Amino acid sequence: MRAHKRPHILYVEDDIDSCQMMTVLLGTSGIDVTCTEGLSNALLVPHKGRFDLFLLDLWLHDGDGSDLCEALRADFPNVPVVFYTGCATERERRQGFISGAAAYLVKPYSELIAPTVFKLVTGHDPIFGYIHAVDPLERLGEKTRKFVNIMKGAGRTMPLSP
Repeated sequence: MRAHKRPHILYVEDDIDSCQMMTVLLGTSGIDVTCTEGLSNALLVPHKGRFDLFLLDLWLHDGDGSDLCEALRADFPNVPVVFYTGCATERERRQGFISGAAAYLVKPYSELIAPTVFKLVTGHDPIFGYIHAVDPLERLGEKTRKFVNIMKGAGRTMPLSP
């Protein structure tokens, strides 16, 4: 069996703490991260073609992430771009996809980033360490079923009303 190359992403974010957190989080998931601050610095990063994916914030101190996305897609059409941002309106999402993004993830749901990176870079879901996002209602239903099973014990029923 051939070992897979670790994906290497460029993360463009203004907040240094977010960059450090993402480097650690994704590093433990098997993804190498290079961080840069702002649109202009991202455009100056040498050898951008060596990245497997670009992860961008939408609001940057020196420009709009959508503009950066368009520039990166023009120069590197085969490298996917993913937005990871706190901007969650339908208009902003639509603009992200119009500018060429393959995915649009909303902060603070960082558990979605690694599976998205692996899916876009390798073409398949990761086979280790990730639990895919579950619909909140489905998760609540599962917890309720578990709770009811615990309360029933060994076949005894528990009335659900007082």
